[in-house]
Amino acid sequence: MADPGRSGISPGVAAFVSGAVSVLLTVAGTLVSLRNEATKEQLFGVLSGVMYATGAATFLVLLWIVSTTLLQRLELLRSLRDVDVHVSRQLRVRRRTDRLEVGPDGSAGYVVEFDVEADRDVAVAWLAFPIFSAAKVDAPPWQSVHVRRLMIDGRDYDVLQSYIHRSRAFVEGALFKDLVMEEGVVRIPVSLEKGKSKRRVKLEIDLNESMPALFAEESHSIDISYITDEIDVHVTGKNGLEIFPSPRAAHLVEASQNKGEHGDAQESILQSSTCRHRDGIHWRSKNTKLGYRYEIKFVARREVSPDSTSG
Repeated sequence: MADPGRSGISPGVAAFVSGAVSVLLTVAGTLVSLRNEATKEQLFGVLSGVMYATGAATFLVLLWIVSTTLLQRLELLRSLRDVDVHVSRQLRVRRRTDRLEVGPDGSAGYVVEFDVEADRDVAVAWLAFPIFSAAKVDAPPWQSVHVRRLMIDGRDYDVLQSYIHRSRAFVEGALFKDLVMEEGVVRIPVSLEKGKSKRRVKLEIDLNESMPALFAEESHSIDISYITDEIDVHVTGKNGLEIFPSPRAAHLVEASQNKGEHGDAQESILQSSTCRHRDGIHWRSKNTKLGYRYEIKFVARREVSPDSTSG
């Protein structure tokens, strides 16, 4: 994201300089025209009036510049506050591995494993893991995600009530005009407390035809809601399907903050430098992260046999 302080002269400063120059020229012209026709007292009165008007205008312009700057800073602080509200610093994910295996029908198997720990003497009952998926407009709601298995420290837990629905919204863009984005969370009973502050979690999730635009452009979104030290993401195809980075994407890994509202070009460049696209897409990063959403946009291709093109 560009730094406003380095993007050139602001409109407020330009307006102020332009106004000051205009006033000076007006004063000079007035004094020249009245030099031989007015007394010193009259010239002094005219000059005083012009200077008072100039001072008032300067004050108003400076007030506008200061208020605009403060509003920009407050907006930035509000954004950071919103990020802070949605993340927890009581939990820390040491290592996380995502494996997304996509099939030709737009379905996928999604396996996530991570080590999580809590601060000493802090009790954390649940951990929320966000899931994003797409569904066709005419498809039954909330059928695109099925939590198949939940394991904590090698033990299986009931997943019947673990998937919580959050929101459904239409996807913007010509490629996705007939799709609805479903956002939910998987609640994981980590039960971290004094004496047991570390857990090993494994999630197995079925995404049912949740990538209908697979051969045009799809994406895998990853929300970093907890401090994460290391992440390893694999996106691959199955049944003869090959996965490639989307040619429309600006970066191999696109980073944003505040639930995807503010793009971060520098972070995107940094994370894309660790992303490889051989035998699928593999993104690995050891930079500690918090409050970011990462999106890997990709397309699928099938190998065409010579027999199918010879006729």
